[in-house]
Formats: sequence, C-alpha cells, structure tokens
Amino acid sequence: MLAPLLENACQHGRGPVTVSAAPRNGVVEFLVADDGPGVPENDRELIFEPGFSGNRRGTDAGGEGLGLSLARRLARAAGGDVEVSGAEPGARFVARLPSG
Repeated sequence: MLAPLLENACQHGRGPVTVSAAPRNGVVEFLVADDGPGVPENDRELIFEPGFSGNRRGTDAGGEGLGLSLARRLARAAGGDVEVSGAEPGARFVARLPSG
C-alpha cells in the first residue's frame, strides 16, 4: 500500500518526500507528503480511479494511473483506506490501517 504512494510522491514532487506514521483511535495513520503541484479539489476522488493519470492534469510525470488505485484497493482490503488531504502546493496522502 505504501509503495505506490511513495512512487507517486517521487514522480510528482520536486524535492524530498516526507513519510510519517502514528497510532490514532485504533488505527495506524501513515502520511506521505510531497512538494509537487498538488491535487485539484475536483480530482481528489478521480485520482483513485484506475487509468486516471497526472498527464490529464498536464503534469506529464508519466505513469499509467494505476498506483493510487492500487494503494486504495490494498488499504480497503485490509480494513483501511487512503485519502488525499486538501493542502496545496504539494500532495498529502493519508493511509489508515486498523492496528492490532
């Protein structure tokens, strides 16, 4: 689940990628943040659809648009989820998995 989020951050970010993890209310919350162009509000659910690529947003970072879909699918299969938060510039993905 984290590998596609990290790959996405490295593709779209310009500098360092920040990764953190912390327990919160019975889940482990992972944060993956980059300093790239961010995700427009209108695209925040579309980016998790298979085949939706940053190329459609004009970022030309390559990729087939499968990584974020895979990350969310893996998280949900384990009882968690992946979301993108609203901070721009940059993208911040929060992945949650049940602890224990």
